[in-house]
Amino acid sequence: MVKHNIGQTRRRFIKTTASSSAAVGLGALAGCVSSRGESREAVGSVANLENSYWLSWQRGYEEACETFGYDTNLQTNGGDVDQQQSQFDTAVASMVEMIVGQTYTNAAALSLAETAVVGEVPTILAVTIADWYTPLDAGSQYVQFFTPHFVNHAYASAKVLFEEMGGEGSFVHIEGNRGTAPNTGRNIGLEAALEEYPDIERLEPVLQGNFIRTDARDAMSDLISTHGDDIEGFFGQNDDVAIGGLQRLEESGYDVPVVGIDATEPALERIRDGRMAGSISGMGPWQAGWSIAKAHDFIEGYELSDAERMMTFNAPLVVADPDEWRDRIGDEIELPIIEVDQYEDAIFDGETPYDWKQMSKAEVGEDEWDPQIEMSPMGRDDLQGVLDWDDDDIPDGYSLPEVYDDTDELATVQSTYDEHFNTDPLQEQP
Repeated sequence: MVKHNIGQTRRRFIKTTASSSAAVGLGALAGCVSSRGESREAVGSVANLENSYWLSWQRGYEEACETFGYDTNLQTNGGDVDQQQSQFDTAVASMVEMIVGQTYTNAAALSLAETAVVGEVPTILAVTIADWYTPLDAGSQYVQFFTPHFVNHAYASAKVLFEEMGGEGSFVHIEGNRGTAPNTGRNIGLEAALEEYPDIERLEPVLQGNFIRTDARDAMSDLISTHGDDIEGFFGQNDDVAIGGLQRLEESGYDVPVVGIDATEPALERIRDGRMAGSISGMGPWQAGWSIAKAHDFIEGYELSDAERMMTFNAPLVVADPDEWRDRIGDEIELPIIEVDQYEDAIFDGETPYDWKQMSKAEVGEDEWDPQIEMSPMGRDDLQGVLDWDDDDIPDGYSLPEVYDDTDELATVQSTYDEHFNTDPLQEQP
């Protein structure tokens, strides 16, 4: 454990004594008031609240804020980078306690993180980050970046597809947004699985669905026109792509295996009905709650080590019959496998199963904290393989912090997280 003193006392003094007229924007900023007299507000920053992934993220965010005593202020930016920057500027000017969420584009992480660091607002940003830019480059208030292990997730999803196809035949693939880390990492995972099935062929071309259902539907129309009855399976780069393509396939009379990624409610319905074979969870509630817990720890004096400040996590494969899939591929993938109804009950219905306080060193101590999911520190190979950072894109004069090449330190952190990962609430649901 590393404890710190990075000016939080100064922030608290300024925050407590500043005129209330200095707090502008962001709506009702009065929020919860701690025993020290200052507002304790955690700003959440997400693209929208129009799909089940973000709605599930909201649940984790609100539960964790209540657990740790922070008032909520969840903001949407509609995918508008300028709007998100304006929201960060206002949050920093208002001296909120923390900011958590995701940047809409990789590049936006630069200015958003720097805004938070200059304003001394502890911030955790997940999933998207600028190439060759780390929390260590930004400063201590960029507390942590973490992301799904895109490669592992797509590898598992592809294996489900290829097994459902009987290990042979031809499939079509519709991507998301090219040039983004999720898209590239999932391509790498799909390619890795494809190498294990020599009798499986991918039909070309691979078209873009932009992670949007309507775009994927249009792309599938083109693929049906090109390949017709040769289509024997479909890999969707996320659930919206999978569902958009599936709609067009069904309208054309095709009944083929389909897989996606994100485990959204519409996908769960199709898995239950047998129209999709499986999907990988996006773990929205956990992402939000973990972010609040780690920012809270930072505020309370518990600073992550350098090797902990960029991490990946492995999320579960959601299927109709987990026992069947454990027998078929359980030893070949690194993900837990969960039954669809069990997952839906835990993530979308009622209170989530996570013990948010247990994630916090400040609340339960250095020995008892538990991430409640499998996490790994990112080394150079992960930055390049999962996030698609290319040596050719390294800025002039930039040197990657040494910790990302320190295999001993990375191994120590991995061992620590393995030791503390003692409960998996999703697996333990009745």
